[in-house]
Amino acid sequence: MKKLVPDPPVLCVGPGLSHEDAIRRAEDHLKKAIALTSYLPAHTSVKHQRMLSDALLDMRICKALLTVALSRSTVSVPV
Repeated sequence: MKKLVPDPPVLCVGPGLSHEDAIRRAEDHLKKAIALTSYLPAHTSVKHQRMLSDALLDMRICKALLTVALSRSTVSVPV
């Protein structure tokens, strides 16, 4: 049976969002994600711990790149 009303998109960004606002929002979401993952228990399996460590590193790299994108001059950002 076909659904009468389709599911809404998982994430929808409205029109009119400027480049700078989009970058700032992305940075805010990354900060929250990094903070939330730090509360996860450390006693997971080795595989899951490695996956979490890799995800945290990717988030930190992304945050550093966003910081560089938001700055008006070239900066060096530690990861």
